[in-house]
Amino acid sequence: MRRRWLITLLLAPLLLAVVALAVYRCHTVPLSQCSEVYRQYRDMPGIQASFVKDKQINDTLSLDMTLFEAEDSAAFANLLRAFGHGEEYIRDMATLREMFAGKADALKASFTGYCLRGRPSVEGAADPAENEVISYFPVALCVAIYHTHSGDEIHAVLRKGYWGEINIHSK
Repeated sequence: MRRRWLITLLLAPLLLAVVALAVYRCHTVPLSQCSEVYRQYRDMPGIQASFVKDKQINDTLSLDMTLFEAEDSAAFANLLRAFGHGEEYIRDMATLREMFAGKADALKASFTGYCLRGRPSVEGAADPAENEVISYFPVALCVAIYHTHSGDEIHAVLRKGYWGEINIHSK
């Protein structure tokens, strides 16, 4: 009887650890399946990087998205520098953050453009298939990169993003 009790006590934590690991792995995308830009900037100080698989854009389209959330304005400025923006652009974003702060839907205020796939510091190419959509949210101190693959996907993201209908903080 004592032996069974001892075996049970020893196996219970092991079983609990296996279950916890299984639950954790179910909600995590392996690094090899994350975007190139996520892998490149995920360890940046002051930045919380997230890779969202199949982010719902509209009723018929879901895309992978990489989201960078800065802890503070200094980290946001460093992220913008890493993405190839100059000091004037960084000052403009800070000014916009101040202008929008406290206003209704301020966190949805975004400025959107194109970048070359996997290279947020390089302006988009003529071929839409080579580009991704990048949105800057100065009040939220976030940058979202939508991993598009065609002109139709780009236009769908731009249509939804223009009206502030993409909630970057929900699946």
